[in-house]
Amino acid sequence: MDRESREVIFEMVTLTIISLLVGTFLAQRFKVLVLAPVILLFTVILAFGAGIARADAGWTVGLTATMTIVGLQIGYLLGIGIRHLIVVARASRLRAASLGGSLPGSTNILPPRWR
Repeated sequence: MDRESREVIFEMVTLTIISLLVGTFLAQRFKVLVLAPVILLFTVILAFGAGIARADAGWTVGLTATMTIVGLQIGYLLGIGIRHLIVVARASRLRAASLGGSLPGSTNILPPRWR
């Protein structure tokens, strides 16, 4: 593998990792509708911009753009999954805390206002 091919592959992997991280961040803060403008922005600026600046072949620019778009979408899905797990963990903790003193056989004998 020559040096130019390694640089193109490194660029694609780097942009894919960045887009995964950005997608995960977007899932934590925004709804799914934010993906459309971000995909457009990432594709035009990062993928096409980097390909044109480096004078890459058309297929490498297209592949970089595709990897960037897929990375954003997979990152968004991972972020939604992480957010779901956080909400479930928080809900179970709150449910356990609210039911803890009222369960039969509870060892807490103090009235609720003294706890």
